[in-house]
Amino acid sequence: MERYTPQDILQILIDFYNCQAAFDPEVEPGHHLSFQTTIFEWRDICDLIEPKKLAKCYHDSFKLNTLVSELEILLSYSKNTLSDFCNYIADNAVRQEVLPVNIMGTNCMSAGIFKSLINNLKQKGIDTSGIQPSSGIVPIFNKHAGTLLDEVSKLAPGSFTKFEYEENRITKWGLGLTLTGIFFLFIALASHFYWFLLLPLPAGIILLIIGRRFKPKKEVIGGYDTIRDLILGMQAKLK
Repeated sequence: MERYTPQDILQILIDFYNCQAAFDPEVEPGHHLSFQTTIFEWRDICDLIEPKKLAKCYHDSFKLNTLVSELEILLSYSKNTLSDFCNYIADNAVRQEVLPVNIMGTNCMSAGIFKSLINNLKQKGIDTSGIQPSSGIVPIFNKHAGTLLDEVSKLAPGSFTKFEYEENRITKWGLGLTLTGIFFLFIALASHFYWFLLLPLPAGIILLIIGRRFKPKKEVIGGYDTIRDLILGMQAKLK
């Protein structure tokens, strides 16, 4: 039976934060999570849900056999630190063992990681029939970001940390015009109604629709292009 270390759990939290900072506008990049970070600071930095729901989420994710109320209490005390949280998870969670697959008499660890990941995604209700080692990682991530990040991070903490995202120019213009239109809408409602003040809003929405049909200017998912690249990255972390 394998166990996580507190460092593993902290790395999983860092993996999630790095993903949030790239895609969630409510989460600011540039923060550093450490064992000294308090529960209050962590929840504030990552814009997390209230303690009771958060405890249920982690209790289910790590399949803990302890009472969920214990985790609720731990997360309710804002002065507790990530050291307290990481030690609790490490002490009570069982880490999935990844075994190599024997292929023509040779043990292949990368095949074992791929098999474990696919099986875990299946158990979460994801249709994996079309996922091959050569599959591009971006389309899969865009459909199943949370589940993929969760399963990858638990199997090999730290292998899915690099995230970058930047909208294309059309989408940026659309967002700018939409926000401007909403601002002008409030002005129009609060004073004399001038119809031309509403023009930026539909223009922005149209540009957003058009922009979403094109690829983002930058979309880095873990630093990998394909599932094969991801598996090799996971293998490097498991050594």
